[in-house]
Amino acid sequence: MKPFLLALLIFLISSTLHAELTLPQFFSDGMVLQRERDAAIWGKAEAGAEVTFSFKDKTATAKADREGKWRAAIATGVADATGAVLTVASATEKVEIKDVLVGEVWFASGQSNMVCTMDRNPDYKGLIAESIHPGLRFFNAAQTTAVVPQEDIAGEWTAATPGTVPGYSAVAFFFARKLHLDLGIPVGVIKSAWGGKPVETFTSREALNTLPGTPSTAVPRSKTAASASPSSRPGRA
Repeated sequence: MKPFLLALLIFLISSTLHAELTLPQFFSDGMVLQRERDAAIWGKAEAGAEVTFSFKDKTATAKADREGKWRAAIATGVADATGAVLTVASATEKVEIKDVLVGEVWFASGQSNMVCTMDRNPDYKGLIAESIHPGLRFFNAAQTTAVVPQEDIAGEWTAATPGTVPGYSAVAFFFARKLHLDLGIPVGVIKSAWGGKPVETFTSREALNTLPGTPSTAVPRSKTAASASPSSRPGRA
C-alpha cells in the first residue's frame, strides 16, 4: 500500500474511533433549567475524557466512563428570565447551549387528554393570537417507540407565540401559563404523551419486576415499547 493511502486510512480509522461530544436534544437552545437546585446534565464524549461545565458563575466537572458516558450537576440559582449560556467542553470540543432560562420545569405526560393540542378547540383562537410569552417554553418530544430504553429523543424548545402555541398540549399550556403569570418567572414544560398507551409500556423492565403482579402479565421484551409516563397531569421534572 502506498504511504499516502496508508496515512489516509489511519486518519479515517482514528476519526471514526474518536467520540464526539454530544448531549440529548432536550439540552438545547432555549431550554429552561429548574431553579434553586443542582440540575443534572449528561451526554457522551471520548472514553475517559474530562468534561467541564459552566453556567453563569458556576462550574462543574465530570469524567466519561469506558463507554464514553458522563453525568454531572450544576447549580442553577434563583429564577432568571435573562437568557444565559450553558457551556460544555471536553478537550478541543465545546458545545454552547444559548438562551437558557431558570425557573419552574415540569414534565407533562399522559394519554389523549394530554395529547390534545390547542388548535383543536376553536374557542382558543383568541387566546392563541395574544399568547406572546418569551419566558414560557415547551419541548414537544416526538412519539417514538423502542424495545429498549433510549438515550435521546427528537424535539426542540420553543417559546410561546401565536405560531407555536397551536401545537402545545392544551392541558399543559393552561397549567404552565397560570404558573408563569402567577409566579412571574420562566416556566418550561417537557411534553411526552401518547393517546391510548398503558402505563406498562412507559415503565422500565427493572421497575416492573419489583411489582407483585408483573409475572402474570409479563410479555416478551420484543413485544414491548417505551416512550413516556401515562399520568394525564404535569409533574415536576
